[in-house]
Amino acid sequence: MQIGGMHNIPTNMNIKALMAAMLVCSVSAVPFLSNDCGNGISCAPDQTCMSNATGAGLLYACSPLPRAVRCMDARFSCPASTVCAENATCISATATATATTDKIPTDAVVNVDAHRVADVRDFGSGMKPTAFSICGAITSVFRLPSFCTCRDARLGGELGCTIGIQTFLTIGASAWVLPCAPQANVGYRAWVSVPGVITRSIGQTWTAAFTVSQPIPGATFEIGVASAGARAELSGDIARQVISTRLAIGACARLGVGPFSRELCNPSVLRWLPITVINGPRFDFSRFC
Repeated sequence: MQIGGMHNIPTNMNIKALMAAMLVCSVSAVPFLSNDCGNGISCAPDQTCMSNATGAGLLYACSPLPRAVRCMDARFSCPASTVCAENATCISATATATATTDKIPTDAVVNVDAHRVADVRDFGSGMKPTAFSICGAITSVFRLPSFCTCRDARLGGELGCTIGIQTFLTIGASAWVLPCAPQANVGYRAWVSVPGVITRSIGQTWTAAFTVSQPIPGATFEIGVASAGARAELSGDIARQVISTRLAIGACARLGVGPFSRELCNPSVLRWLPITVINGPRFDFSRFC
């Protein structure tokens, strides 16, 4: 039916359907909200960025807390108005000798992975699509944590990682993945730093399959009545342009006394270890070469 040349007047049912369609359109038009970390990584609006470094990894990139405090062990964070303490705990930043309750530690929170990653990122040589960068594959496929950065190299990618454990020991690792070299190879170096002392590093390069667990000189610390030593634990397989590897900083502790003592690697009481730097499946890099 037409009135004065007008189209049919919609029924109540049609009006409701039209309003519902308009509501769907308006909701879908709402822009995606995120907390831009400034390096191609974004966290959710109520989260806190844990790194703004160029080429940073995606794991532990965001604290689930707003205005969070990043701990020395960058896998953890504490609420605002607190400070990080030993064993991944938090204490009040205003704790005093008379306010003993303020000193009761609470567990730090484990940081979460990046909320969103840009399709174009800078890995040290300018902006480029992550799909065309070896570092793009390393940060995503090999699950690089936020305390590590990847930099594009001529024949592959180079990694650098620094993280603290407890409140006094800093462990670092660097690695290179060169699948496009005339002889594809992967290598690493690991070191430890104690306040006022920097020990020598250990490292090696491989062109074939490998498995190794090496102590890091000087990386010894006390846990109660036992002592623990940090180790670099690696395994991998590199053929022409194909890599599968794992690089982790672990720890071994000798528990007990005398003939009843035993060595236990990555004991459960050391919940901050091991620290995994690279951990990925077999991946074919040939399209980058």
